[in-house]
Amino acid sequence: MQYVSTAAGSSEAGLTRRCNVVDLGLTNYGDCLELQRALLLLRQNSTVCDTLLLTEHNPVITFGRGYRDETPQLPIPVYHVERGGEGTYHGPGQIVAYPVMNLTENGVGVRTLVSKVLNAAVYALSIQGITSEARFEPVGVWAGDRKIASLGIAVKRWVSFHGIAINVNNTLDGFAYIQPCGMNASTITSAKKLLGRDIDISMMKEDFVSDFMREFSFEPHQVKIGELLPGR
Repeated sequence: MQYVSTAAGSSEAGLTRRCNVVDLGLTNYGDCLELQRALLLLRQNSTVCDTLLLTEHNPVITFGRGYRDETPQLPIPVYHVERGGEGTYHGPGQIVAYPVMNLTENGVGVRTLVSKVLNAAVYALSIQGITSEARFEPVGVWAGDRKIASLGIAVKRWVSFHGIAINVNNTLDGFAYIQPCGMNASTITSAKKLLGRDIDISMMKEDFVSDFMREFSFEPHQVKIGELLPGR
């Protein structure tokens, strides 16, 4: 992915219009969750700029605050986390994006944040030739009657974390372990399934990032995670 490169920076004057972009590649969910929580604290203290983390996860099931049933015994890792929503599956071939943003400094509320993140996913899918729409009930991105992207956000002291997962080339088998977002697993689809071919996930990431930056009037700056969290 090609972005303008610069040091991480944290000057007060640049906080609201600058957004770091960190592509972590393939990660274990627990490791990425630790990074999010560390960045959350730094952003709350205005030590770092707004940051968009990009990743693909090794197979994992996560349950949000909306999940009320007993935790099932599954052959892959399971996490209960702070985000909204119920259960979902992550696996390689998904674009997962976590905006760690100060909502107050950007002049947006939670609903606007959700809308803009969903819109960026709709845009990225449209470049691939997929017509989709952002919905709030139930929240996500839908291609007809099939859900292609799921979103779950948490906000603490007006800084967001967690985010959106767009099904691109990932297999959908993992959704069968649960009722994703309280729905039947057959409701879930992917770009690959709809188009019948593999998608260039790097290009689709670029399209998502481009529209995300446009939605929030950000200037993107690609950085390494170690520039924000030394030693990581």
